[in-house]
Amino acid sequence: MALTPEDVVKKEFTKPKGFGRSGYDEIQVDDFLDEIVVELRRLNAENEDLTTKLEECRRSKGQTGREQAGSSASGASAVPGMTPVSAGSRDADKIAGELSAAQDRLAAVKAEAARAEEAARAAKDAQAQFEAQAKQAQDRLSGVRADIDKAEAAEREARQRANAANQQSAAFAAAPAQQAAASNDSDAAGVIALAQRLHDEHVSEGQSTRTRLISEGEQHREKVVGEATSKREELLKQGQAKHDELIRTGQARHDELINAGQSKHDTLVKDATNRSSTLVGEAETKKSTILGQLNTERDRLTADIEQLRTFERDYRTKLKGYIEGQLKQLDHAPMEGKGAGAKA
Repeated sequence: MALTPEDVVKKEFTKPKGFGRSGYDEIQVDDFLDEIVVELRRLNAENEDLTTKLEECRRSKGQTGREQAGSSASGASAVPGMTPVSAGSRDADKIAGELSAAQDRLAAVKAEAARAEEAARAAKDAQAQFEAQAKQAQDRLSGVRADIDKAEAAEREARQRANAANQQSAAFAAAPAQQAAASNDSDAAGVIALAQRLHDEHVSEGQSTRTRLISEGEQHREKVVGEATSKREELLKQGQAKHDELIRTGQARHDELINAGQSKHDTLVKDATNRSSTLVGEAETKKSTILGQLNTERDRLTADIEQLRTFERDYRTKLKGYIEGQLKQLDHAPMEGKGAGAKA
């Protein structure tokens, strides 16, 4: 389960049990610090994963990653183990703030990655649009070629008609005897002239139609190709500019976040190390002071006990001498009953 800033803020530690102990329970503080270390390592691993995805996206677009950013990301992923130390509520609030800031930075990195993916999709859409326009230009070119084929077919048809007219005129010329019998020389000449004129008209019409269709096809082809080429260059230029801008922005933001995170990480590790060293030193000093006080109190109590023993021996000796003296007095003193009988 992910550790939230509210968990850090609301975390409470119990007081240690025992005489002469103050602060918080070290076992509870150590366990909570271990949870914080695990969460920091998870956040750094997620940051490294996002960095890897961004590099893969950049490589797929033909861009090379920055080694410095990569090294920063790999350096940020290594979180050294922290020595568990005692900490108060102020340290917990500070750690909660730092965790919240790290989560905000990770959210910003995710947003930058999403914008980069959106830019990549936009570039793909522009490429698809350009391909559609190129296909339309290809279709127009196919239409122009079809018109040219029609013109060539018309030209062939005109040539065939001209050849038929020539054959007809040749047939007329091959039978001069029959033509002379049916008609005079002027009629034959008129037919030949008419056939030649029809041949010339058909040939001229086919040539003009062919030339016109070819010219119109070439003009239409050049126009379509020119429009497609200019549109393609414009779209490529816009897409490349947008792509470069997004890459620069994303890289700058990524580097900024990585540097800020690494700097904050180093600061946190340094502060934690200093705090650990300070607390360990204070604990050692306090331990030495308490041990010294206990040793002093032990020596004093030992001296008092020895003094009491000496007093007890002296008192026993004096009491024994006093009791023996009293017993001797009792032994030598006359009994009251015996003395009264003798007197009577």
